[in-house]
Amino acid sequence: MQLSMEAQRSHITILLAVCVILLGLLSSVVSAEWQGDLSSYHIASFSNPHPPRPLNDPSGNHNAKFNHFTLSGPDGGVYVGAVNYLYRLDSSLNLLQNVSTCQELGEDRCDTFTNYNKILILDNQNRLITCGSENRGKCQFRSPDDLTDVLFLPGEETGEEEQEHNVAGFGELSTVSLIAPGTDGPMGDGPDGGDWLYVAVTYATEEVGYTKIPPVSRRILNKDGLLISPSGTGYSSSTAFDGSYTLNPFTITYVTGFSYDGFTYFITFQEEDFGSNVFVSNMNRVCQTSPSFDSYTEITLQCRGSDGSVYSLVQAAHIGPAGQDLAVSLGLNAEDMVLYAVFAKNEGADGTSDVPIDQSALCVYKMSDILDAFKEAVRGCIQDGDDYLVKYLEDPRCNTLPVCPDMFLCHPFEGANQVYMYAKGIDVTSSIAVLELSDTLMSSIITTTEMNHTVAIIGTNSNGELLKVHIQSNTSARLYERVDLDITGSVLKDVKINDTTREMYILAEQKFLKMRVENCGQYTTCETCIGTDAEMDGDPYCGWCTLQRQCTLYSDCKMPDVSTRWLAYNTVQCIEITNVEPYNNLPITVTEQQVTVSVEQLPDLLINMTYECWFGSYVSQATKTNEDLRCVSPPGNRIPPIQPGDDAVQVTLRIHSSETSVSFVDTSFYFYECSTHTSCVSCVGSRWACDWCVFENRCTHNSSTCSGDNEIIITGQNNPALSSPMAPGSCPQLLAQNTEVLLPNGFERSLQVMTTNLPNETQITSFECSFDIEGIRQTTTAQRNNDTIMCDMKAYTYTSIDEAELIVKLTVEWTDTSNNPHILDDLFNNNATLYKCGVLKPDCSRCVTARPELECVWCNAMCELRESCTTAEGEWVTHNNNANCPDPILQGVYPLSGPIEGNTIVSVMGTDIGTGFHTVLNVMIGDQECHLDGLEAYYEIGHSVSCLTQPRVESVVQVSLTVRGGDGTTLQESSGDVNFQYRDPSITSFSPRFGPAAGGTRITINGMALNTGRNIQAFIGDTACNITSPVTETEAVCTSSEGSVRQTEVLKMSFDGADETSEVYTFSDNPVITEVSPTTSIYSGGREMVVRGTHLDTAQTASLVVTVASQISKRSIGSEGPKNIEFVENCAVEGSEFMHCFTPNITSAISSSLSHLNVTFGFIMDGVSDLLTWSEDNDVDLEFFLDPEYDEFENDLFEKKGELMTIMGERINSAITESELVVFVGPVRCPVTFIEETGLGCNLPKEKPADGDFNGQDTERGFPVVWVIHGNLEFRIGYIVYPPVDLVPFIVPSVSGAVLVCILFLVLCFITQLYGSKREAKLIQEDMRALEEDLSDEIKQTFAELQTNLTDLTSDLHGIGMPFVSHREYASNMLFIGQERPDTQDKEYPDENVQKAMMKFSRLLSNKAFLIVLIQTLDAESNSKLSIRQKQLIASLLTITMIMENKLTYLTDIMITLMTELIQTAADNGRTRQLFLRNESILEKLLSNWVALCLYDQLQSHTAYPLFVLYRAIKHVSESGPVDVFTGRSRFSLNFEKMLQEDIEFNTLTIIVLIDVKGTVIKEVKVQDVDTISQVKEKILDALHLNKPYSSRPSANQVSLEWHRGTSGRLVLTDMDLRPPTDKWRRINMLKEFHVGDNDQMTIVERQDVDNATLSRPILKFSQGNEESAYVNVGFDNLASNKRYSKRRYTVVEVETTEGIKDWHLVKEDNSGYDDEDDDDEEGTKRKPKECCSGLRSVTFRNKITRRKIKEISFPRLMSTKGIVQKYVDDMFNTILSVESAPKAIKYLFDFFDSQAIRHDLEESDPEITHIWKSNILPLRFWSNAIKHPDYIFDILPSRSVGASMDVIGQLFHDVHDTKTHKLGQESSVNKLLYGREKQKYQHVVEDFYNGVRDLSPVPTQELNKDLYKASENFTGLFSKLDALERLWNIVNKFNPKILDVLESEQEYVEAHLGYLLEEVQVTLSSGDEAL
Repeated sequence: MQLSMEAQRSHITILLAVCVILLGLLSSVVSAEWQGDLSSYHIASFSNPHPPRPLNDPSGNHNAKFNHFTLSGPDGGVYVGAVNYLYRLDSSLNLLQNVSTCQELGEDRCDTFTNYNKILILDNQNRLITCGSENRGKCQFRSPDDLTDVLFLPGEETGEEEQEHNVAGFGELSTVSLIAPGTDGPMGDGPDGGDWLYVAVTYATEEVGYTKIPPVSRRILNKDGLLISPSGTGYSSSTAFDGSYTLNPFTITYVTGFSYDGFTYFITFQEEDFGSNVFVSNMNRVCQTSPSFDSYTEITLQCRGSDGSVYSLVQAAHIGPAGQDLAVSLGLNAEDMVLYAVFAKNEGADGTSDVPIDQSALCVYKMSDILDAFKEAVRGCIQDGDDYLVKYLEDPRCNTLPVCPDMFLCHPFEGANQVYMYAKGIDVTSSIAVLELSDTLMSSIITTTEMNHTVAIIGTNSNGELLKVHIQSNTSARLYERVDLDITGSVLKDVKINDTTREMYILAEQKFLKMRVENCGQYTTCETCIGTDAEMDGDPYCGWCTLQRQCTLYSDCKMPDVSTRWLAYNTVQCIEITNVEPYNNLPITVTEQQVTVSVEQLPDLLINMTYECWFGSYVSQATKTNEDLRCVSPPGNRIPPIQPGDDAVQVTLRIHSSETSVSFVDTSFYFYECSTHTSCVSCVGSRWACDWCVFENRCTHNSSTCSGDNEIIITGQNNPALSSPMAPGSCPQLLAQNTEVLLPNGFERSLQVMTTNLPNETQITSFECSFDIEGIRQTTTAQRNNDTIMCDMKAYTYTSIDEAELIVKLTVEWTDTSNNPHILDDLFNNNATLYKCGVLKPDCSRCVTARPELECVWCNAMCELRESCTTAEGEWVTHNNNANCPDPILQGVYPLSGPIEGNTIVSVMGTDIGTGFHTVLNVMIGDQECHLDGLEAYYEIGHSVSCLTQPRVESVVQVSLTVRGGDGTTLQESSGDVNFQYRDPSITSFSPRFGPAAGGTRITINGMALNTGRNIQAFIGDTACNITSPVTETEAVCTSSEGSVRQTEVLKMSFDGADETSEVYTFSDNPVITEVSPTTSIYSGGREMVVRGTHLDTAQTASLVVTVASQISKRSIGSEGPKNIEFVENCAVEGSEFMHCFTPNITSAISSSLSHLNVTFGFIMDGVSDLLTWSEDNDVDLEFFLDPEYDEFENDLFEKKGELMTIMGERINSAITESELVVFVGPVRCPVTFIEETGLGCNLPKEKPADGDFNGQDTERGFPVVWVIHGNLEFRIGYIVYPPVDLVPFIVPSVSGAVLVCILFLVLCFITQLYGSKREAKLIQEDMRALEEDLSDEIKQTFAELQTNLTDLTSDLHGIGMPFVSHREYASNMLFIGQERPDTQDKEYPDENVQKAMMKFSRLLSNKAFLIVLIQTLDAESNSKLSIRQKQLIASLLTITMIMENKLTYLTDIMITLMTELIQTAADNGRTRQLFLRNESILEKLLSNWVALCLYDQLQSHTAYPLFVLYRAIKHVSESGPVDVFTGRSRFSLNFEKMLQEDIEFNTLTIIVLIDVKGTVIKEVKVQDVDTISQVKEKILDALHLNKPYSSRPSANQVSLEWHRGTSGRLVLTDMDLRPPTDKWRRINMLKEFHVGDNDQMTIVERQDVDNATLSRPILKFSQGNEESAYVNVGFDNLASNKRYSKRRYTVVEVETTEGIKDWHLVKEDNSGYDDEDDDDEEGTKRKPKECCSGLRSVTFRNKITRRKIKEISFPRLMSTKGIVQKYVDDMFNTILSVESAPKAIKYLFDFFDSQAIRHDLEESDPEITHIWKSNILPLRFWSNAIKHPDYIFDILPSRSVGASMDVIGQLFHDVHDTKTHKLGQESSVNKLLYGREKQKYQHVVEDFYNGVRDLSPVPTQELNKDLYKASENFTGLFSKLDALERLWNIVNKFNPKILDVLESEQEYVEAHLGYLLEEVQVTLSSGDEAL
């Protein structure tokens, strides 16, 4: 019993120990802080543009780093001060401006000059104060908007005046500054009502000009821009050091400063006092309201560790509030402040040095305690005397006066008596650290509060991290997250937090970061969000928002206080599915079962909200009871199938909330199928409730279905329904074998197998044993004896001759009484070994040493099974019969030779070389014994033995050996003629004699007998030279290892340890590559690259290595992506500084669709590994382009007609220059003079070259053959025929590349930021959303009516088509907006000189160089000399000229060239975002014209239809309600500013329009009773003419409206009310004024100038003669054609203006008039009012809106209109942004933008750049304008109300392409809010469109040219070419002098005589050709 109790206690002790260990491990895991990812915090960053240079680099400053930063408001600018520089950034940290503070001081060598930024602060007058360490610490006031604008700069004063301006400290010595209130000083109340600048500076001893800077001072911030010291005015500005201090100073390091409760505080670490070796942390303060600093007081702060050690050196501090938890712990009120400070231990013993180490702590101090300490210091100095003096300051004094200190804290005077000056506390203010870190040096701190929590954000000096610390109480804090900032250097003390935006700014030495304060989104699970150890490892900012399944802030979770919707970080339990009943699995055939799911922390839902169980995709409604949910499993057809090889399928069981539409918690649920198990063991051992039916051989979840007689059921081990289920061990099965079963091949054997759990013998009829041998089943019958199975005799065989033994699997099968077979399970893998004695045993030694149990013997000179040997047993040799094997026979030796010094390990091979190493007695080489000692490892039984040779002279000797026989006594001598040779190798030479120190040089060694010995090595000195190939008799090749530069060593070889030496090898300088050019090539390669560098000739091997990520490799699922393929090309070294390489052919690795590819490259130069990554290290890529294509000569023949031969093709100028391109005419080179993308020219040989090609082939036709060699490609162009006589040579001007001309951009950007209430905007949008839902039924009904009404329209469109404007009208609308258009035809008798001159001008424009110079020169002119309108006119005239000459392809080339140069310039200047934004330059207008022309075919065939249908839909909706004829406001509109705000009562009438006199043909037209007569006429004409062009139909002011009443009553209705007005207002007639009724009859008649003066007659009749019925004009044939057709967007009003009378229709507005606000010219100037048929001018409605107003009056109509036309808006957007219909020209243009962005690496710095360019071109230039002005495309007349709605859609189309985020606020217009929801959807469509176009195959040049030719043909002959050229010349001629200056400045232009040709035009124009 005693032993038992002791054993129990022992066990308990062990268990407790284990638990303690596990808890410790768990604690260490759980409490480990989270490793935050910087990328998830990062908002923006700014890296130092002027980083420090390495110390060994003399070209840059080694101390360059950031020093300070400051902010201008929460969303304003950011300013960063650094060594020698100031930077101004925007709120996204983009660089706006930088200023060199070095150069401002007149320094030339800023690389050696170090001006630290010491002070950087904005004052309350918005002036930036900057002070540097140089120039004796003087400061400047700068404008925050322009850092170069210095508002105040101190001069070169001397003496006291100079000291007034000396503020900042020297070098890296500390300076701390802040702005705080000052006393009521000499400048008035609170000096000029402003603040004071307080500065604390470390004393500088050695620098002149810095010793007089006081330690603590203050300066008045004067409003005039001066830093004024109050000294000399009776006010003290500073403290001063005592003289003894200046003689023997100690360092006072200022850490930080702050203002609090009327005092300015500074915190320092320093020596305690004079002569003290103790370093402490101090805190001093000065009174802000005192006229002097006499009340200066300091105390000592102390931070103690938990072990009592002192963290003596304060590193950073912050004053701030405490969260409620910390405040309660400290006993503080809500308004009380706390000082948070981080300290470090110092080197050595506590307090003995000022050098901090990586051991830090965080301490917390109540400010009330600190104030008490300062009060105690003052009290001591007043009452207790000099012990409280600050001795190192000048003239301190203390007293022993019995007075209370309270009244002297700020003003140390009692009357005229000074009670103290400079007090110091003698007791330390101590705190116990709440956090200690042993491996970290903290460097900065800032705190913030979140709910009840206090969080400190701490930067580190040691490892560039940000630490997030939760300060829980006055005694504890926990580090819960580390964020690696990916910086070099430390985090500086400047840290700021914007509590409103939850953003923080972190400054490090080389990087400035803007980050989120919190990052709840990084925690993706509940466990990581709130932790698993309550209050110990969660993030106090975050909690788990259960129903949203997100880690969020408290404020970001909906109703966080309700139930368990938001689980705070200190919640004990996460939301979790803890149980599923009955089980978390079901048989796959059991469906629709009730399942109960228990969910811990399940929140309550709102009323009418429900939970759902989602089984995969199947949804089941759940009912909730407490924390349980009941739901039903899915039916069979909703369960996923089980995959082959699996026994179950897993689905995720998710709990879904209808309230949030989120599945917020889940678990795994399984559906299993027992029948997939085919054996009893796998069935009952599975994870599921599966049972095995033995006689049915079936696995089932329902064993009751096992219905056989005497069935045996083995229940599954995981069947939860059973209290004691069975296990796999209960199955009928084989037991484990006791011994190995050996089966000799071909010999009969029986075997015995043990079994268990067999059925009763009466239930079994037979057994069978089988082996699977080489895939063939070999069987035999078997007998049962209880549990033993005896397999009957059988001979088993296998055929392999390579395997001596073969393991084969045993299977035992039994058959029941129903003749069903069953296989016994085998858990133990029973098997047998089948073997052959004769395999791999060729001699006696190896036979008899085989395993004895195999019973192999040597018999009849072979290895056989004992029982098969036919000879007498005495003649056998076995392993134990003491018989001898045959004598050894030697067959070979390795190596064949060895050095005469011996020491070679020789392996002797043969047969019967012993039965063990011990049986080999000796080996003799000649007459010398070869030693066997220690070489047993080399021995192979019977086959070989190895030995070590002895020295011997050169000779060839025989090898022999002796073994001991099996009888133990017989010595058996070997036979066989095997020789070994002793040789003396020698080295005769080697090369090269030098190589790079990096090694890798291939050295060839020559000599005699170099292949001697077994172990041959080479060395350079003692360093190996690695032999890389087999050594031959006379040559060995090795590769040098690394050495030192200029190291010399002897080369030697070792032959089995015998050394042979040669001469000296030298390690030289490594090759260095400094430049590689060119770096472009075609895919097929072959372009020569010139490599420059130094020491290139030291390497023996030089190769170019190009690495390509294969673009055509097949990617399988789970593959790692494209495989890198390396292409290597040898290079030719030409001296130490030059090397030539050729680019490789990489076509095997790339896709043919890639237009270009950037790859990395490097060089193999022996072992210089750095060169392998040369391109990556130097940020240089090798850019490959598509191969060129060359056109063969037509009919394979070209006739020489001049000196120039032109060869056409595509991409000819791709990655090549004229000098590199080789053209052969026969065997003679044809010098290339120019190359362009589509052609090249070369000067033909004057004499005919020899026939054939350059290889002398292809001579059959007797002509020279032209070949082009382009890199690795060779192109046969065809034959060239020389004329029989010489031709007079002519000069072909060489067309060269364009001169780079700086294009001046005058960018006028007015950016207006609307600051409004986000809440109001959100409410408005919610109102819109709710109202849209309320109106949904009404919208659907109205939409259906609209669809019906549009049916006739769309059917009509399919018949007669859309009313497109003519080609000429389209071109005029798009090209000459607001401009005078060119004549359509040439003059009948043009001036001859003008004709000749313009033809020459046209030819000159066809010269690419000239046209580029012309455009760039004119674009460079200022707008004052050449207006924007004139530049646009030039572009349009150029476009027309090129179209008429069918040169749109040429114009495209010009534009691409100009845009390429423009992008290059913009990229260099960092202004790429402004490109193509406006139409202010010739190039930009050319681009707009090009797009408009290229889109014309797409418009007609595809995109115009949805635009026109949208226009008609908006027109229908707009005209279904009242429209004010003067203001243009309508009841139904998409434009809130153009809506009728008044609720106008109206009735819809149907009028019957009589078409013929008899009234047999009528037309029903719907109008409003508030319509004016002109509006009614327009509606009737619209109904009659439908989609006919507007220009071919009459307009309302050309006809009259006649009203029929009764049989003869007729009245012509007019707009004008003839009744005299009663006041200044006169209302226009409406139908209701005449009491027109529903179904009244009317007709359109000829215009009645005098009402009813003549009998009216209809002007229309109905014609059915054609295929389609139509209304045609009668007596009106010339009316439409004679009318003045004007595209004015308003409805006419037929009134006569009367002075003093104002006409009105529906609303009275004083500012209503007749101007057409939309009829602007391109520069935006208004046209003057017309006198007849005046247009309507809309009134701009104020943007500011209120919810009440728009909800009650306007919203229903606005939302109704939007809902009705929404489908048509969607259709238009989707059609325009369809990838399939994208024109090839647009694809080509977009590809060009993409390639330019890649070429200039723009996408890395600005990923949106190509999106911006494309959007500036397509939507801004064309579609937005086309949507707003559909009459530019269609022959229509949009009304004012329709135009207003189209404007909204056009603006929306523009906005969805804009990458900028426009925040919506209260000041946002309703038009912006209207489509706020849809905008994001459309933005995705835009992104998909751009991505889809990018993924399209590149457009071949030939295909593009075809489209451009087609576009040219569309508009050819529409204008007068002569008139266009003449108008263009009249503008250009004014600037000829400047153009000539450019043309005469470049040699290539002079050689082409471009200037002369330009002057020739002018001369011809003036005097004709005779003047020339």
